[in-house]
Amino acid sequence: MISLESYGLAYRKAKVDLYYSSHASLDAIADYEEDLYENLAALQAQYNGDDESWVTSSEFLGSWTLATKSVDMSPWQKYREVHGSGLIFSSPADEWEYACTLLAGQKEPEKLVAEFRVMAQCSMDFHVLSSLWMMEVGHLFDAKLTGCAYGNRLRRTQDGKRINPLSLGSFAPYLKPFRDWRDQGISTMRTALDEGKKIVALTADVSSFYHELNPGFMLDPEFLETVLKLELNEEQAKLHRLFIRALQAWAEATPLGKGLPVGLPASAVVANVALIELDRIIERQVAPLYYGRYVDDILLVMENGAGFRSTVELWEWLFARSGGKLGWVNAQEQSQIRFQPDYLKNGKNKSRIYFANAKNKVFMLADEPGKTLVDAIAHQIHERASEWRAMPRLPRSAGHVSTDLLAATQSDGEAADNLRKADALTMRRAGFAIKLRDFEAYERDLHPDAWQAHRRAFFRAFIQHVLVLPHFFDLAVYLPRVIRLATACEDFGDLRRIIDALERLCQQVGEHCHVEIKACPSASAPSEAEIIACWQEKQFSTIRESITAAFPPRLSRAGRQAWEAHMADCHPTLDVETMLSWPVSAKAFQSQHARLFSFDLAHMPFRFMGLPKEMIAQRGIPAKKTVLNCAQGSELLPDTAVEGIQRLAKWIKIKGLPHGLLFATRPFNLAELFVLHKDAYTEQGQAALHSVVLALRGFSLGDKTPRFDKNGVLQIPDGAEPRKYNIAVSSWQTRIESWAAAVTRMPDPDADRYARLCHLLDSLIAQPRHSRYLILPELALPAHWFMRIARKLQGRGISLITGIEYLHAGKSRVRNQVWTALSHDGLGFPSIMIYRQDKQRPALHEEVELKRLAGAEMKPGSLWNKGVPPVIRHGDFHFALLVCSELTNISYRAALRGKVDALFVPEWNQDTETFNALVESAALDIHAYIIQCNDRQYGDSRIRAPYKNSWKRDVLRVKGGVTDYCVIGEIDVKALRQFQSSHRSPTQPFKPVPDGFSIEHSRKVLPTGGDE
Repeated sequence: MISLESYGLAYRKAKVDLYYSSHASLDAIADYEEDLYENLAALQAQYNGDDESWVTSSEFLGSWTLATKSVDMSPWQKYREVHGSGLIFSSPADEWEYACTLLAGQKEPEKLVAEFRVMAQCSMDFHVLSSLWMMEVGHLFDAKLTGCAYGNRLRRTQDGKRINPLSLGSFAPYLKPFRDWRDQGISTMRTALDEGKKIVALTADVSSFYHELNPGFMLDPEFLETVLKLELNEEQAKLHRLFIRALQAWAEATPLGKGLPVGLPASAVVANVALIELDRIIERQVAPLYYGRYVDDILLVMENGAGFRSTVELWEWLFARSGGKLGWVNAQEQSQIRFQPDYLKNGKNKSRIYFANAKNKVFMLADEPGKTLVDAIAHQIHERASEWRAMPRLPRSAGHVSTDLLAATQSDGEAADNLRKADALTMRRAGFAIKLRDFEAYERDLHPDAWQAHRRAFFRAFIQHVLVLPHFFDLAVYLPRVIRLATACEDFGDLRRIIDALERLCQQVGEHCHVEIKACPSASAPSEAEIIACWQEKQFSTIRESITAAFPPRLSRAGRQAWEAHMADCHPTLDVETMLSWPVSAKAFQSQHARLFSFDLAHMPFRFMGLPKEMIAQRGIPAKKTVLNCAQGSELLPDTAVEGIQRLAKWIKIKGLPHGLLFATRPFNLAELFVLHKDAYTEQGQAALHSVVLALRGFSLGDKTPRFDKNGVLQIPDGAEPRKYNIAVSSWQTRIESWAAAVTRMPDPDADRYARLCHLLDSLIAQPRHSRYLILPELALPAHWFMRIARKLQGRGISLITGIEYLHAGKSRVRNQVWTALSHDGLGFPSIMIYRQDKQRPALHEEVELKRLAGAEMKPGSLWNKGVPPVIRHGDFHFALLVCSELTNISYRAALRGKVDALFVPEWNQDTETFNALVESAALDIHAYIIQCNDRQYGDSRIRAPYKNSWKRDVLRVKGGVTDYCVIGEIDVKALRQFQSSHRSPTQPFKPVPDGFSIEHSRKVLPTGGDE
């Protein structure tokens, strides 16, 4: 028997898979989880019974819905070509109306065709069973695939041998496999061309792959025994049989009558396995330079030894090596290629796996022109990746928002970012997604009032250029995110206008379009009215859920007025059953939002409730009293998971076992856990940390977890270390008005501060010489900006060191801290570790001003052990942090002598003359690099080194300017250590070590030899 714990783990995976899919119902997930124990126990009882008919019942299978695919504008384009219309419309809505009117007025009236695709709307029981199948059976099929299959591979344990039952989600993250599939193909082409080879590259994909694949082949004994050589035990065979029967029954209940459920994650495993023979043919019979398959997208690179001159010649050559499994669908037309191994063409298992030649591409590459093409593609990949890595950017003026959005949604003018995806639609979606991501970042990091004009301009442009036909069919997937953005920012007037525009659009589809379902036989197709009604119901239920997910738990006064003025009477007029459940008041939406938040299904992740308030803006987070606990959660998950979650709940001061922790969709990451757990760096605290990480993420922390050693040094493993480091020293200004606002807890008056910061960081990220560290001044950033910035910089391998605005600790106390986000790979994957250090005592002027402005005093959150500054060993780089006036403490400097390679000093200091002397002295008496970063209005940010030649001592030094910028300097750590490791100092390149200097043993290296 399969235990109830296994069902609980299957639900946990299914929930995450569903949450990240495009068309999941949040309400359906919440309803199921509210009675999770009863639902899973009932499913287990059904599974254990002798009657298997339940697996084909409509109640178990769920249903289907429709999503937009495209609007065929070719009749309008033909009309323009024939009649030579030179009309250009600035408004897409006007062009649509004009086109529909002209086409309807012809002698033979014509309608544009709107095409939809069938999407699964499976029951939660079906999702749980399919997730259970992947855990118990599907991973055996997945293991038969070779490394050439990149997409939709199941998540396994760190050794790669077993399925990981505790990991959240069933699949490995998609981005790295996709990049590997694309980049390795391009790298192979480049290498072959550099070696003087002539090559041919083929890209292809299957037409309507999911809709044309019959899953019955998975039950074929010959396929299992002969092709896969896979033997299932009795329990596995039962689960496998029930799952495949459910897939077949679901397909029969749809208008298509065939195919896999698009939207059921387990379908991806079945689809992957269906092409296993294609992989074997190419790998064994063709022996290419490179072959990679990302689900049904194929990239093949071969030497052109046969001298191919056409696409047909290449395909014929491949057919001859396929044993009859590849061939033309019609030998005369030669327009489509079929893949039909025995297991996909027998009886009920017959599937239609066609590669349409119109979408296939063959590249003949040789010599310099070939290199130029590959380099051009690689350049476009780099450019697109750079856009995704960049900080959020909005136009300087709100008036330019519409122009930006128009450029992002145009159907041409974009370059392709790989060989396959040269179509304009893919690039248009990517361009719009980047723009939307920037607005979402602003929503998380800034108060809505600070960027209202830009946001309103965005919504106007969205209505004018996206919520119109035919554009909406291409970009409909982004509508829920725009709805959430408007709701979270209390832009209820714009929200109402978006809903009204969508209603008009739905009416236009019914009036002006002939509607079809992709791959649907005409005999079984629903009526046009039924198709439109089905699509509308899904659209408006998604809107309602999106509003609920992002609804502010506490409306501002202006927000309440806007709701009453624009949304209180908002009941979409279309005849859609879903509208019957539309909440009637703001309070009803807030109540439903709190429920979704408890299940970690809301716009804001549940974990934000547990993070320190200074790190996360509190808008969108309900009160802790609204949290729902899972009463029988301990019976649904293994003890290791439950114990770890119980410990985590205590850290964030929540009683019981919250749903949002047990079944998280966006759990705490490792950096956040280090922040939460004060003893995370101690040996005792790491045992607790290990149990929490295992419960949340399903992997064990190794012995390379960051920790304090017996000497009090914070050890952060980070792989092999270079000899030299590039340090980016910022010239950044925090205005005194922002300082005063932080002290008095008032809104920041500097409206451009966030945009200035993003511009500064973008300039650093774009630098060809990659920096290892970026330092910003004292009190430089609000705490809730830190994590986003740190993660962006991590993508470029840059560690962040910055002062944080005063943190208010209650009782008129504030803390002045420097935070570091240090990249490390000691856990086997790239991560960041957050370290926070308190300024121990305020500077004299700082103390006076805090008292004068807010009656506050500065008190550290934690004192240093024995009053000595902590030393951090990041990889093999030893450094320490002192904040501004702490540099004047001679005992601190003395304690660091011989122990550090560098000292970082973030400052906000106008007494640059005094600190000039201190920095010059500290470089010599500590005998280390001193990296001082002062606020731009005072300047003198620098890297000072103890070189013998005076002209070399300032590695860099900057002052002044009216804009923010970074300057990169290089420090040679190995040379400094080689110099210090000699018993007597050499003559070059540094000044002799000071009297009494003793190098810490862990910093010693082989000294340099003498002059020859």
